[in-house]
Amino acid sequence: MIGNSRNPYHVLETMSKFSVFYFYCGSVIVGLWHIVKLILYFSWNWIMQMRLQSSDKNMLETDDGYHDKPPKCLVDNALGRQLYVKLKEVKFHYIEAGDQSNPLALLLHGFPDCWLGWNSQISELSKFFRVVAVDLKGFNDSDKPPKRHSYQPQQICEELSQFIKCLGYNSCTIIGHDLGGLIGWIFAHTNPEKVDRFVTISSPHPNIIWQNLHPQSQVNDIWLKFVQIPVLPENQFSGSDFLEKCLPHVYSVGRSKKHSKVMVDQCLTHAYKYVFNRTVDWTGPLNYYRNFPFYKIREGETLRCPTLIITGSDDMFCKLDSIVRSAEYCDKFTLKIIDGCKHWPHQEMPEQFNKVLMKFLVGNRARHDQTVESVDNTKGIIGMMGISRMFGAVSNTVKSGFDTVQQRTSDVLHGTMPKTS
Repeated sequence: MIGNSRNPYHVLETMSKFSVFYFYCGSVIVGLWHIVKLILYFSWNWIMQMRLQSSDKNMLETDDGYHDKPPKCLVDNALGRQLYVKLKEVKFHYIEAGDQSNPLALLLHGFPDCWLGWNSQISELSKFFRVVAVDLKGFNDSDKPPKRHSYQPQQICEELSQFIKCLGYNSCTIIGHDLGGLIGWIFAHTNPEKVDRFVTISSPHPNIIWQNLHPQSQVNDIWLKFVQIPVLPENQFSGSDFLEKCLPHVYSVGRSKKHSKVMVDQCLTHAYKYVFNRTVDWTGPLNYYRNFPFYKIREGETLRCPTLIITGSDDMFCKLDSIVRSAEYCDKFTLKIIDGCKHWPHQEMPEQFNKVLMKFLVGNRARHDQTVESVDNTKGIIGMMGISRMFGAVSNTVKSGFDTVQQRTSDVLHGTMPKTS
């Protein structure tokens, strides 16, 4: 370890050349299939657009005007201060809330998403942390470099390290969902001294995730091969209902029952349509998937920091057993499975999720009404018996912790991480 101290990314290994070649062969086949579909799709779409323009031109003009203007919830300061920081090669946009003397909690969103996906967590976390919900590079109002190599894991982690330092911290708590969780896994492995605690949401370990994508998910093995093709995926997703299929909890009619009235009134659906309206809005996000699948963590490496692994019981993006097996890569972990949730537990059931999150991060310092429900309560919680059957896959290597339930330049702040009591 001492000999590799100057290169924190020695724990990263790349896929063999044969595996890469085999993967791209599959990508070419999938690409040809999609080209035929796209020709038919765009032909039909062009015909329908011509009909709509002739029948209701005013409606189309109103829709285009809407997408050119960000909705209020993306530009106001209701949840926190909207700020920017410019690093050497990239500008980050982020939302900040909480006392700047508190420890830092860095929130990394998933795909397709932006900082707004944390709307139900920012205020709760700000009571104990300086909360920073950042737009990942390529997303929303952060810079969107188009080159594929700009999204390699080493560069993403190096920029994340610079971002934390620029905020005035040597380390922080990282909370990541989906793609953000995947970045968090790699960052915690490559920069262990900079991660106090790690929370990964619906995101298996990078050594497990790519071979265990749910076949019924919008993001599956075929999709992963398709997005390796340049240009075509961006064009398809910007002109299709892919976003709606990925975010059914946002677009569903009954979502107001699970979210605050304020956020419903601010029209989250309009915000996501705006963020992913243009073809260029998809290039950066897809470039992560053109790089990360070809990397893994060297066998034998485990996370040193306390880790919370949390997911929904009905997640259709990744298999439940891959979440459980991810515990093998943690020295100290807690596994929580929220019953009735899919891929977005922090958005689908924010109250239950926040109870679990705050209990892990601050323990008894959290409000009394944030206490995690008893395991005996079978509504909203997966029973211990069901989990025990899956636990055999990790029981030989896991060190501790297993139970179930429903992230401007300044001087270094000398706050310490709150300890779980």
